Amino acid sequence: MAERQHTHRNRENGHALITALIATALLLPLGTFAVLQARLDFLVQHHTRAASETFAVAESGLEHALADLTRDPRFDRLLAGPDRRTGTPDDGEYPFAAAPPTFFPAAPFHYDVRVAMQAADRVEVVARGYGQLVSIRGVAAAVQRSALPYLPGALASDAPVVDLLLGADWHLDGAGLPAVAVGSTEAADRLRPQLAGAADIGVAAIPAFDALLGAASRRADARLIGGDVGGSLGEGLFLASGATRLRDVTGSGILLVDGPLEIDGSLAFEGLIATSSGVAVDPDASVGITGALLQGPRGGALLLRGSGRLAYDERVAARLATVYPGLLPSRAKITGWRELPDENG
Repeated sequence: MAERQHTHRNRENGHALITALIATALLLPLGTFAVLQARLDFLVQHHTRAASETFAVAESGLEHALADLTRDPRFDRLLAGPDRRTGTPDDGEYPFAAAPPTFFPAAPFHYDVRVAMQAADRVEVVARGYGQLVSIRGVAAAVQRSALPYLPGALASDAPVVDLLLGADWHLDGAGLPAVAVGSTEAADRLRPQLAGAADIGVAAIPAFDALLGAASRRADARLIGGDVGGSLGEGLFLASGATRLRDVTGSGILLVDGPLEIDGSLAFEGLIATSSGVAVDPDASVGITGALLQGPRGGALLLRGSGRLAYDERVAARLATVYPGLLPSRAKITGWRELPDENG
């Protein structure tokens, strides 16, 4: 009897062992799968985080470029690279005016921004972010040449120190642009106490007077005018060399004065007046300019006395671009953006 019980227990122990071995064999793949799944989830989460961070870096690079383009929205500079000359090795690099801050993006993250030609009047600004785990993400903004020329404000001065006297009977209207645009933050800070809130001030890139004068002097439709001008000028591209006085003048188009400009009596002009030096309006004068007034880097006092109104008008600017194509710098227009395919597959 005891022998039978012992045999029975041995059989039960054998069955239990077999059952345990079978259970272990069945559970081992499940355990292995659970471990592998946890590892896979960790890797996916890690790569997803790296991709998200890298995408944020790419977006930051694009935002840096678009902010730079807002301050200097001349389309043609996108084609020339940082050295501002076409046909050189850096063509295709984005021409940043200022580098990104040293603290962002921090290593190992960085971004690269390039300009990809799509057509003569259309480019893509492509920003790629690089991050951990060899992650590469990209975004792109479509930019096209606008029909509007680039004029930064109603009154724009490229002088390092802007000496502006704005009479009480003068009104400056930027119509969506700054009433007064200057080339640097320092120039704006110096100018604000002089205006005391009489006009808003913006910092922007100022079109180069010498480049504008050089391009205009090569055109067949340019008309030279003398130092003392009166009466009706009509419509045209007018060039004056040296000190020039306008007395009771009407006209439209573009007037470039390579020297100081003096205004007596009355002036009614629709278009752009640009001077390499100062502007002096007589205390008894009455001035109306619909368009823009531009001063070159040599500067000089801008004495806007008497009474006057200087107002930027987008329709006038568009007409100048149509009548005098290629003379004024073209404005860049951002038309959209897209996310690039994941370059890591």
